Amino acid sequence: MTMKNFVWKIFYYGKKLFVWSMYLLFALYIYSLVASSETLSARLFFGGSGLVVLCIVGLFEYLKNLYEKMIYALNVQCDLEAAVRLREHLKRKDLFNGFKQSIIIFDSLLLLDAGKYTDCLAHLAKHQKFFHGTLDYLFIYYHTQMYCYSFLKDEKNLTIAFEKLFQLKDRQKKTMRGLFSWHEISGFHYFHQQRNQKCLQELALIDTARLNNRELSYLLYLQGQCLLKLNKLNEGNRLLKEVRAIGNTLAIAQVV
Repeated sequence: MTMKNFVWKIFYYGKKLFVWSMYLLFALYIYSLVASSETLSARLFFGGSGLVVLCIVGLFEYLKNLYEKMIYALNVQCDLEAAVRLREHLKRKDLFNGFKQSIIIFDSLLLLDAGKYTDCLAHLAKHQKFFHGTLDYLFIYYHTQMYCYSFLKDEKNLTIAFEKLFQLKDRQKKTMRGLFSWHEISGFHYFHQQRNQKCLQELALIDTARLNNRELSYLLYLQGQCLLKLNKLNEGNRLLKEVRAIGNTLAIAQVV
């Protein structure tokens, strides 16, 4: 287990312990109300209300746990098969579609990571209205398009995706969360302009300590490709070897 995975697990289980401790305190509070009530009707009211609340939050925590495992499988383990299995399980159990929007976003990343670039673009087009709902979603929309068009070697639409992304950077950036690094996008742009040294300089500004394994795999892949184009074969192949180790079942880890 890598240090990054170890830290993630400590944070994950620590947060879970805290949340379930709060639920336990709530259950004990409900029990105290039921025990201290003098009438049967009051006991039934407090007991029934508490049971309903605990059932609802229990279902939500169960679904959230599935969702977090799904995200972990994709972003940290880079295990597409596990991610798909957990995604299907979550979709079946999510009776009230509370995770519908999250699954739409997840599917775009999953299709990209599986190398199904045409299907990914079709998915983005199908849910275009959803992705245009917030700046964050719109950013994910164009960022995913950027990768798809790049791998499909569709330079015309890739240029449009770059333009849209840089428009988002110039406008209302204070309202957007740091979903992706602008250094990554600028570096990607330089790469497609054949300015490989400039690309490497931009990518070097990215704080890799903040990246999960999925993000790190794409970064190393891009750096490796730049180095190969600069005829720095040993260094480039070394990074691509890292992509194969870290990226696990990601499509980019299979083609390097």
